[in-house]
Amino acid sequence: MNIFHNKVIKQLFTQPVKSRAELLEILQKAADSEVFDKDSLPLIEALLQFGDMRAKDILLPRHEVDMIDLNSPIEEILKLIISTGHSRFPVVDGNVNDIVGIFHSKDIVHYISEPDSFDLHSLLRQPLFVPDMKPLDSLLYEMRIKHSHLAIVVDEFTNISGIVTLEMIVEQIIGEIDDEHDSVDGEHGAIELGPDLYRVKGHCGLEQFNNITGLNWHDDKVESVGGFISKSIGRVPASNERISRDDCIIEIISADSRKINALTITKK
Repeated sequence: MNIFHNKVIKQLFTQPVKSRAELLEILQKAADSEVFDKDSLPLIEALLQFGDMRAKDILLPRHEVDMIDLNSPIEEILKLIISTGHSRFPVVDGNVNDIVGIFHSKDIVHYISEPDSFDLHSLLRQPLFVPDMKPLDSLLYEMRIKHSHLAIVVDEFTNISGIVTLEMIVEQIIGEIDDEHDSVDGEHGAIELGPDLYRVKGHCGLEQFNNITGLNWHDDKVESVGGFISKSIGRVPASNERISRDDCIIEIISADSRKINALTITKK
């Protein structure tokens, strides 16, 4: 280890660090001098920011959460599982604020051949309720020790605000994780495929979408691209539907009964 390496390590471990900015500056010097892999620096920065975040900062709002009603028939549940690709669903008893359990989609396999014996209530797991101000690091620890992959987030009046999944928390540290059910990449849910052609996630924010595409979509009552399109045409469009606007052509890649999951935009 050269002299510069020793100076960096000495600065890090013997001098008091007065701010996060100062710590990041020291870490940057360490990375530049190859004390550790420079590719690890974004991960360290994310971990430093992680401690300041709370459940409300990353939750999926309740109006975007796919829920199952306790009285839903097995055919309806199967359709929802197939269309969303989710592995877990909050189950409500008639009211969105009355979540009675969590349903694991894998539990339905045993009943496909015998749908008459299906009893949703007997398959429910205990839901984990957490306050919206709960720090993410604390929430991650609680979800790990309770072996829970999904937490129900409530506000100060115990109303359901939304959900946080284990994957959502991990993504705050290592970045977005796309699996076989994720149709779109991109930091903000939109990626340019070619000249004037973009692939977009339905939950992509309008501001980020406009910055990436150069379009100018605005609505004070909706925040996402999917919500904007659905409001514009007065309904949730179907998968493979093609919509023409003055500024672009919209093709729906994937949608379910509640929302648009993914789409392509071609600017005119």
